[in-house]
Amino acid sequence: MIKFAQIENMLTTDRVYKELKNAIFKRTLAPGQKLDIFELAEQFNVSRTPVKEAFNRLQLEGLIVIKPRKGTYVAEIDIDRIMEVFDARLLFETRSAKIGAAQGTQEDFRALRQLIHEMDKFYEAKPFDSMNYNELDIQFHIQIVKMGRNQVILELYKGLNAHRVTERAFFDRASEKVESSHYQHLEIVEAFEKRDEALAVSLVANHIEKGKEVLNQSQK
Repeated sequence: MIKFAQIENMLTTDRVYKELKNAIFKRTLAPGQKLDIFELAEQFNVSRTPVKEAFNRLQLEGLIVIKPRKGTYVAEIDIDRIMEVFDARLLFETRSAKIGAAQGTQEDFRALRQLIHEMDKFYEAKPFDSMNYNELDIQFHIQIVKMGRNQVILELYKGLNAHRVTERAFFDRASEKVESSHYQHLEIVEAFEKRDEALAVSLVANHIEKGKEVLNQSQK
């Protein structure tokens, strides 16, 4: 197992969680690798409790798998499932985009603009900070689904862990993917602000399909 630096400051669980998540995305903790809670607690210089709590958060995000009486493992990257997740996103997000363009408030649109503004900081950073950018990207797409005004769909969408599942597969090409998606985000918001339902739906659908294309190309 890779060596982690000891954690000495406050918010221990958050730090353990972020360190493990970063290692999973960079694949220094490889798909299918077993995680030893005792070894990790020793490396981080913490008790087992924050490691266990970090495991629970990572499991909810689909990044690790906890198997009773067997152990804890880094989740495998399942390309077929990722493609299915893209298809589910297409259904949820295009429906929400249509309603959002028609019924969204100026506050909704400002929230999207603010998220793009915050993403700009990480988009322009050198080296590119894919982890923080992706967290804001998740919030951007959740905001679109919120604009669909359907709590059940929102909960189902969040349960997909769509972005965390897919971004692991994109990690090596993250900066390439972001370059195109960044401008697509701007176009989507402009369509909402114009209340152009057809354009908003088309742009959101194209944005998701482009992600599928990049993933398909990376597998060749």
